[in-house]
Amino acid sequence: MHTYEKIKEDLIQLGIQKGDTLFLRVSYRAIGKIDGGPKVFLDALLDVIGPEGTIFLSAFPKKHITQLRWFYRNQVISKENFPKPFTGVMPLMALSFPEARLSNKLEFPFVVIGRHADYLTENHTHDKRGYWLTREAIKKYDCKCLRIGGKPLFGTSHLSLEDVFEAQNAYMSKLRKGIYIRENGVVKWYDEPNITFCGKAFDHYRDRITQASKLKEGTVGDGYAIITSMRKSYEEEMKIYSEDLHHLLCDNPDCYLCRTSYSFSDSTNWKYLKRQIGRLFSRDYKAAFTNIQNILLKILFEKKS
Repeated sequence: MHTYEKIKEDLIQLGIQKGDTLFLRVSYRAIGKIDGGPKVFLDALLDVIGPEGTIFLSAFPKKHITQLRWFYRNQVISKENFPKPFTGVMPLMALSFPEARLSNKLEFPFVVIGRHADYLTENHTHDKRGYWLTREAIKKYDCKCLRIGGKPLFGTSHLSLEDVFEAQNAYMSKLRKGIYIRENGVVKWYDEPNITFCGKAFDHYRDRITQASKLKEGTVGDGYAIITSMRKSYEEEMKIYSEDLHHLLCDNPDCYLCRTSYSFSDSTNWKYLKRQIGRLFSRDYKAAFTNIQNILLKILFEKKS
């Protein structure tokens, strides 16, 4: 079992410094058991960065298909009644800190602790894009991404995709989802379109982005850890996507995201549906059935983003 002192020393050896602004993509399971639980990890990290530093984590609530929102009219959230995030135990634990702040944009919220918490959360409002807070942290505070466990992720892909899609007049068709929010006694539905991408396609250029943006790697507890410059990962991703948007497509003919969701995808909803119906009579029938469900929902409720 890891101690507070061990976790703190690991973070220092990893290169985390006082005053750092960090976007956390941290798996507690990868770190291993800590004496005192995940709160002790956050305590150690906040001690290392000091009062001059800032950490933030995505704290997204579960959302529902916008066109079916009538069925969820009794599921209303607010800052006083915020649900358990589906993004893991770390944001849930961060929310328990008295000094934690939550974005005003509750349909796409981040939890922030530290020097810049008030500025980032108060200005992340409904009129801003979902990842505005991340973009602002990079621009103003040269934010770094701390990833512990799993493959490196950089926290900048949604930003670069937004910018390249806008520059190349591309779009994505997907389910629009949202949630009811109560503010100042008024309940309103908010949804948030954002561009997503296929993890298998991302694997093709993950190493290239890692090499361009890596600051240091090591271990924290039992988990592989890496710090990357979010400014540099954004710049490298912009190069990749600007070269050819088809980099976003994986090679799996049954990936409905890549085959049908983008303006530059290489199939259509109906051709894809026909292929999946044919697969119902193969040994892959379970996967085909799931894909049929997904594509039918997409056909019925998709919107361009």
